[in-house]
Amino acid sequence: MQTSLNPMAATAVAPIDLPNDLPVSLALSVGICATPRRPLTEAQFCDWIAEARVGEALQYHEGLLLRDRSETASALNAKERARLHAVARRAWIACELGLVHLFSVKVDEGHYRYLALRSAQTTTARDADRTTPVLSCAH
Repeated sequence: MQTSLNPMAATAVAPIDLPNDLPVSLALSVGICATPRRPLTEAQFCDWIAEARVGEALQYHEGLLLRDRSETASALNAKERARLHAVARRAWIACELGLVHLFSVKVDEGHYRYLALRSAQTTTARDADRTTPVLSCAH
């Protein structure tokens, strides 16, 4: 699989490692859709939204989101389910604010890639003031 340095190029992007001290947008804005090797955190997702260019995309989960968040059906432990729930919730809030568009791409039966595409919308101070509790990301 080839990687592209052009963020608008329509090529597949190889999975990448994210060092803990590297800004997530720098590591993830390598192609049309970035796919991190390690599970994304809520803080990394927020950083990506803040720094991504319009049209850049990020895969924030792969699997079946409903099942993977379920306490009874998921193979994930409680900590990983909580992390995934926080990322999925943050993605939904960002979509409601118009900051991203959310998509899912079917890979196989019961297996999807969940993508966030950065939109042209920005959040104003007035928006942030009305939604302060949902916009704050703990780092």
